[in-house]
Amino acid sequence: MPLERCVHIVDDEASVRDALTLLLSTAQIATRSFASAEEYLASVPLDEPVCLLLDNQLPGISGVELLKRITEATRHSTVIMITGHGDVPTAVAAMKSGAFHFVQKPFDAEALLITVEEGLARAGEVRDLQRDIRDAKARFALLTNREHEVLDLLLGGLPTKLIANRLGITTRTTEHHRAAVMQKMQARTISHLVRMALLLDRVQGARNGAK
Repeated sequence: MPLERCVHIVDDEASVRDALTLLLSTAQIATRSFASAEEYLASVPLDEPVCLLLDNQLPGISGVELLKRITEATRHSTVIMITGHGDVPTAVAAMKSGAFHFVQKPFDAEALLITVEEGLARAGEVRDLQRDIRDAKARFALLTNREHEVLDLLLGGLPTKLIANRLGITTRTTEHHRAAVMQKMQARTISHLVRMALLLDRVQGARNGAK
């Protein structure tokens, strides 16, 4: 079963873990189960993006506290909180702390599966984005200093002749650098190149904002 079809379960009741595992298996979803937040923390790196079914009422470290630790370490996990029937304040607190959704006991099997599928889809989108960022960074690192200069001017909308004039090189040389940039970045078109550059800018901006 592919990794992206795996859900982590943290619940101190073995019967609940077993019931969730059985239910998710009917939708071809694999599971990893943990009886406490402490066991989960000892087994799974906090910065690992996951789709997680998390019970709020846990002995020791509570579900909401674990949720907060996860969201502080990575904003890429999809956490679905499990709450007792009618425990709306807890559900609201969980959502404010970064939960993707919450479900109440006793479970509505169909509704739970829909929520989990939504969570897995979101986690898949995050993995795709992370892969695109890694690929763009690796390609960007292959560019020479001159190619970086050409790339910056290309992104500024300058045509080849103006780039050549700005850098004091021939048009033919500029064309070679431009072709090298497109090849190394594996950009199909200029718009594709712009999208990759914007993606890297967004990541850098997020890092600067977090400082």
